[in-house]
Amino acid sequence: MRGSILALDGPSATGKSRLVAELVRRDRARALDEAFDRLRPRPSLRFVSPESLLRLERRLLLEEGRRYRLARRWAEAGSLVLLDTGYLGPLTYTAGLVRLGRAPAAVLRPLLADARRLARAGAWGLPNRIVYLEVPVRERDRRARSDPIGHPGDLDRRHAEVGRFEARLYREELAPILGDRLRFVRGTGTPTEVARRVERLLVDLPPRAQGFALSHRVLRALARSVALGNR
Repeated sequence: MRGSILALDGPSATGKSRLVAELVRRDRARALDEAFDRLRPRPSLRFVSPESLLRLERRLLLEEGRRYRLARRWAEAGSLVLLDTGYLGPLTYTAGLVRLGRAPAAVLRPLLADARRLARAGAWGLPNRIVYLEVPVRERDRRARSDPIGHPGDLDRRHAEVGRFEARLYREELAPILGDRLRFVRGTGTPTEVARRVERLLVDLPPRAQGFALSHRVLRALARSVALGNR
């Protein structure tokens, strides 16, 4: 368990941040906020052109690289590191926008190329395990409405649409590739109840080393998911 990196993933309003806080309290782990929350100044999530979307997602991907390297240092020092969303977020979200017709495929291609370069350099990769939280759509909608921060309605709708694509992507495309590194957990109930389910997965975390090959296979799957080819 110690010296490992666990990412909590899932659509918006699945309770990832609350769960990270609960696990930190229970397991004395170290937490890393999601990339967007670490950026200063915070960028707008709205984009007016493919170019502005690419700039946004590239900035987020570079921050994912910084999160990856920081988490690696903490893990190598013996900590259990919890990620509020994993390192794939800018890529899976952009793939969802492309698949839904909200962005051109030309935005995803350079992002995938950037991720490959970072991965080859050891500056971006995958955690020991991804826990994907599954919460019914109706419950996610209820949570989103009660969120004191929240997003404007148009962004909530966009997040929900992309979230449905990402859920299928993880189930159908990424699960066969990631194998034991990916687990699906029911995210309903109190943070304590969900934390107990996740804690059962801390006893058999895969070894830290995963190499470039696995990251490359995931990037190829993302390309296939929007019919960009396997290059």
